[in-house]
Amino acid sequence: MPAWGSRGGHWRLMFAGLLLALTLVLLSAPARALEIAVAVSQRDGPHQAFADAFARAAASLGHRVVDAGTPAEGLDDAALARAELVIASGEAAAAAVLARPQRPTLVTMIARSRFEALRSAHPQAKLSAFLLDQPLERQLRLLRAVLPERTRVALLLGAQAEADETLRAVAAGLGLELSTRRVGGDRELIAGLEALLSANEVLLALPDPQLSSPTAARSILLTSYRYQKPIIAFSRAYVTAGALAAVFVTPEQVAGDLLDWLRTRDAEGLLQLPPPQLAVSFEIAVNRQVARALGINVADDRELLRLTAGGAQ
Repeated sequence: MPAWGSRGGHWRLMFAGLLLALTLVLLSAPARALEIAVAVSQRDGPHQAFADAFARAAASLGHRVVDAGTPAEGLDDAALARAELVIASGEAAAAAVLARPQRPTLVTMIARSRFEALRSAHPQAKLSAFLLDQPLERQLRLLRAVLPERTRVALLLGAQAEADETLRAVAAGLGLELSTRRVGGDRELIAGLEALLSANEVLLALPDPQLSSPTAARSILLTSYRYQKPIIAFSRAYVTAGALAAVFVTPEQVAGDLLDWLRTRDAEGLLQLPPPQLAVSFEIAVNRQVARALGINVADDRELLRLTAGGAQ
């Protein structure tokens, strides 16, 4: 009996080991490869940079990535019809894709406000997005990192922007006092901006469609500089044009965030689109020439990245 019991224990241990190994294999099994069609709004610039980065990475996971064209060239309807997932980079590509018989579609390289307009226009579509918008808390953490002594923050809102008390709550949680003012059009822009800047220490620029046009952005930059008030913005281009700093996501990072989702979806191959995603990855840009002109001493980029990511002040 002791010998039999010993052998039984041995086989039970072997069986348990095999079961554990099988479980680990199943848990680590890659998701089924997909046929993915990618349409881009333009053949150059950030949309093509996203498409190139995504195609390289997706192919390494075994997915078949097909170029579905651009609105200007015409889209490849056969590629779109075969695709299990369509990725549209930018609003123009998304609008062209959604005008056709619809496949599950992820829109990338698009701001939340423009994506919401698309979703309203196509309420029945299987549609989601990896958005360019950064979480507000991340943008405000950058503000605190760049300007730790300034707490009175101005925020200009366009006529269609939703007043969100969450904005104030997030700002208050970081020790900031947020003052907002809504402007109905270009005629009100300068007056509203001047009223905000005269009572606050820094301007927060969000990707509001009304206030992000080249004309509006130029007016905002010139007026803020005249008042000697820095701007914390949402794109590298804004910083190049004269904002003090910005937190943003690159096309390559958008591609990486999307690939992370593809890696973690159901291994059985069930395609469930995620809810619209704010940017996971981010970079920062600082215009140190503007900082010197405004007499602001800004920490180095590594420290700013740490603090923006949520490191202790």
